[in-house]
Amino acid sequence: MSRRSWSSAIAGFTLIEVIGALVIFSVGVLMVVQVSGALGTQMRYAGARSELSVLAGQTLDSLEATPFASVTPGTAVDTVVVEGITYECTVTIATMTPVLRRIDVSMVAVDGHGPSHSVTSYASADW
Repeated sequence: MSRRSWSSAIAGFTLIEVIGALVIFSVGVLMVVQVSGALGTQMRYAGARSELSVLAGQTLDSLEATPFASVTPGTAVDTVVVEGITYECTVTIATMTPVLRRIDVSMVAVDGHGPSHSVTSYASADW
């Protein structure tokens, strides 16, 4: 090997190698940015799910604490805002038997973007 060809072989990286490395690095950075954006959305939805669960539980607790005769069958609709998302809260009370009523609480995002939550419980009269 001549002295000239040996020194050019160890002189550094070629332009093609540098461009290839930059492309691979850029794709990696873009993937990390995309994942972090999705992670932020999932964290926001997780907070909303937690708050929806608490609100639905509070609604059920208040209805279960109400005397059976005062728990009248029907549907009530209200709106609540959780984590910046507007939800329609629907409470449905249905008579199953003369001494048993079913209580459904459903929270659904008005615009369809966001988590939803629903729970069911029963209220009974004293025998």
